[in-house]
Amino acid sequence: MKFSGRTSLRYKQIYVLIFGVLVSFLMYFITQTFGNYLVSKNHLNEDVSRKRLEGYQNSIETYVKKNKLSVKDVRAISKWVKTHKYIYLTIYSGNEILYESGFWNDAYSGYESAGAFLEISQQATRNIAFTDGIYSVSIIDSSEIKWYDLVFYSSMGIFFLFLFGILIAYNHRIIARIMLLSKEVSLIEQGDLEQPIYHKGNDEIALLAVNADNMRNSIIARYKSEKEAWEANSELITSMSHDIRTPLTSLIGYLEILESKGYHSEEQLVRYIKNCKEKSIQLKDLSDKLFQYFLVFGKETILMKEETFDARILLEQLISEHVFGLSSQGFDVRTGFMEQPCQITADIQYLKRLFDNLFSNVCKYADPAGPVLVHGDCDGSRLIISISNEIRKDCAFTESTGIGLKTCRKITEQMNGTFEIRKNRTRFEATAGFPIIPLRKE
Repeated sequence: MKFSGRTSLRYKQIYVLIFGVLVSFLMYFITQTFGNYLVSKNHLNEDVSRKRLEGYQNSIETYVKKNKLSVKDVRAISKWVKTHKYIYLTIYSGNEILYESGFWNDAYSGYESAGAFLEISQQATRNIAFTDGIYSVSIIDSSEIKWYDLVFYSSMGIFFLFLFGILIAYNHRIIARIMLLSKEVSLIEQGDLEQPIYHKGNDEIALLAVNADNMRNSIIARYKSEKEAWEANSELITSMSHDIRTPLTSLIGYLEILESKGYHSEEQLVRYIKNCKEKSIQLKDLSDKLFQYFLVFGKETILMKEETFDARILLEQLISEHVFGLSSQGFDVRTGFMEQPCQITADIQYLKRLFDNLFSNVCKYADPAGPVLVHGDCDGSRLIISISNEIRKDCAFTESTGIGLKTCRKITEQMNGTFEIRKNRTRFEATAGFPIIPLRKE
């Protein structure tokens, strides 16, 4: 699995934060714009503003008449002003300001005059009769400020709501992936190896999930291998027990007859001795198979006594005996070996066992009607030995355990070589390769 630093959780958090800020700012802008539009439409339109200001004028006029106020009753007038939070009240006598108080004095002291404030506010003027005369009363309405404040705080609330919502949703997703991975690993711990581990993406969590799934597959493969080895071991022990007991019982029977001289003629004596020899050979073959089994499934490393040999001479000595045996059984054996000298390092006893197994397979499964090709050649830095034959049509090319070829592979690999098998319905070929020791230049 490819893992890029840009897709790590560290950078993803930054990406999500930037995305959250952009989305939140967009929602803030939409809420602010829409809120300002509603305030302008429903609070600042001409009819609504006029009615609101008339209401304020009627209220102050009623208040003055009811309480019989003069323009000098500043405390009483200020009491009315305080009950109307967002208005600014000014009382004129001609061009002279007799009284002014309200929202502007408290919150907008930075304006130099009421005229500057009038440019951003709604205002209306009416002549009202006080007890000491008629005066011009100007009311400036700034109540839209509370709605703009509400819009602003609502927009900020939307901003943080979306920002925290996106961050929480992302963290929830990360935690959910971790919890899922933890649950699936717990199932493996409980022995449920068939449950695959879900992995998606290419960040650290996905990499961890992939590694955990690979571990699960490795455990399954190991259990399967151990099970197969145990089953093969059980089958081998059962088969060997039966196969050894049969010739051994017959051998003991023949030996008891010979010991008690229970034969009636010289010909019968010779036949019993021949049968004893055949049973002994069977026991030897079975013991060889047992050795091969422990060679394959026993120690990983075979203790070898390797020596340096001339490969051409060594092959002719080891293979000539087998070629002669096959030829005497009616096989058409065709050999071909390299002419140039080359040297290899090998254990002569294990190399002999390698060829014993290969030619034993030829005797069992090769079709005598087809040629048996035995070749040895130098291919660059390797000695290549190949044995190929036609497969008999009256039997399937199978082994009870396949230990013979596994033994060949392990012996070859122990000598730093390679062993390959090519097979189809009609032909079988085994190829062994060994490293060549470079010749020293004189």
